[in-house]
Amino acid sequence: MRATTALLLTFASLTACKRADEGTREQPRPGVAPIRSVPKTAVKPEPTITPKPDDSRMYTTYFYTAAEAVVHGYEDKTRVRIVSLADPATGRKAGTIWEGVVGTGETKTVPTGAGVFGLLSDKKAAILVGTPSSCAVVGYFLKDQDGNYRSNRFFTQLPSSAQMGGERVIVWAYEAAEVTVRNPKTQKILATKKLQAGGRLELSREVIGALGNQVVEVVSTGSTVAAQVYYDQGFIVPSTTGRGTGTDFFTFVGALTGGSNDLDLIAFAEAAKVTVTDLDTGKTLFDGAVTAHGLHTINLANRYVRIKSDKPIEVVVAAVDQSGYAEHHFATGREGGGIDNDFQVTTSGGLWLFSYFAGNPITVTNTKTGAIVFKGTLDAGSGHELMPGGGYYRVKAGKGLSVMGGASSCGADYSPAAGMFAVDEAMLQVIQQVQAARVHEAASRGVPLSPAAAAAPISEQEWRDHGGVAKARGYSTMSADEANQRVQAIQQK
Repeated sequence: MRATTALLLTFASLTACKRADEGTREQPRPGVAPIRSVPKTAVKPEPTITPKPDDSRMYTTYFYTAAEAVVHGYEDKTRVRIVSLADPATGRKAGTIWEGVVGTGETKTVPTGAGVFGLLSDKKAAILVGTPSSCAVVGYFLKDQDGNYRSNRFFTQLPSSAQMGGERVIVWAYEAAEVTVRNPKTQKILATKKLQAGGRLELSREVIGALGNQVVEVVSTGSTVAAQVYYDQGFIVPSTTGRGTGTDFFTFVGALTGGSNDLDLIAFAEAAKVTVTDLDTGKTLFDGAVTAHGLHTINLANRYVRIKSDKPIEVVVAAVDQSGYAEHHFATGREGGGIDNDFQVTTSGGLWLFSYFAGNPITVTNTKTGAIVFKGTLDAGSGHELMPGGGYYRVKAGKGLSVMGGASSCGADYSPAAGMFAVDEAMLQVIQQVQAARVHEAASRGVPLSPAAAAAPISEQEWRDHGGVAKARGYSTMSADEANQRVQAIQQK
């Protein structure tokens, strides 16, 4: 394990954000009171204000990684830049680490070193971080370019080797689906199968053994699916809704690398009654309660399981009582999107916090002892590293952030940072709706709307009226202040 350090990264000038393209047409505005008709003598209403396409704008987000970032392209000619953020603790200077183009189904592995970095992309992409190339004992469920665990199409670059014999690549069908796994470059089919609800497709060991560091594509028709890469424990299990929290989950719990793995059941504000069932034998492995904000761990080896709960919970496969166990996994947060302001997270040693918003007050508490292990404020794009030791912690913040648990420098997971791409895309829709409402309201009073008034910050009432689409892509308590910070980023070049 690395020596304990305190890492405070200051956000350098990440100024470019989401380009506004075909999503600029006026959108319906549910919940807006009807505007009374304009008298004939009034000033003619101005046309709806919509952002103009601007190719200089980029999706902008940031991520933490222990060593590497693997960028997965989902569209042709995707321009990507990875930026180092200034780090006073290590003397790292701000600047571009890598800039280039990735195509559909292509990946680029960038050796970043440990820390928080910015990612700018003119089209949406997925980001696999940690040590997926340099250290093969990792595990994760795939995410697509919108940060979704459930999709019709995934690309992933598999770990560098599969020499321990227990590795798995599994596609889970929550509804009937026809699934194909193939090489996106050659279009060679590696496996295909029609699945019923609850079924799975698994790549053979021979296929996995020949795919070190190669990219595979998972395609589904009939319904969206989830895909699991298991080369070790240390990952969030998504629910059947495609979010990180829910009431119904499927996963494989293996035996790498300690002979068994920990299945962690985490309840939120309400106690939950949870049942864990072996999918192959039908045997009940656990049937009991998990207390409010509590953690219950079941030690398993090589089991395909289904977890059902009467209340939303979080499910993780990660070492809890093995201090220093080499893994990294992002917590999913109370609402399952990975960007939230309330997390419950396990760790085998360290916690990494990073904020997407400025002036973000954060408190980290040991849930077992009640002791506060960190209290401070982070700015947008800044991070903090803690080494509180293995255990179970609660992280509460005033604004959106992401949290990673784990230890050492060996592990991998898909960054929740891609989820901010989807939030920003939704924010463009919110901006259009707010500006259109302002135009109509001004016209109803017989006055033109000035550009300054059209571009004024979103008010609390406007956010209540129009912000639902952005909250749905992020988290329900996202505030007008956070919305205006994203608007400012979107409008910058």
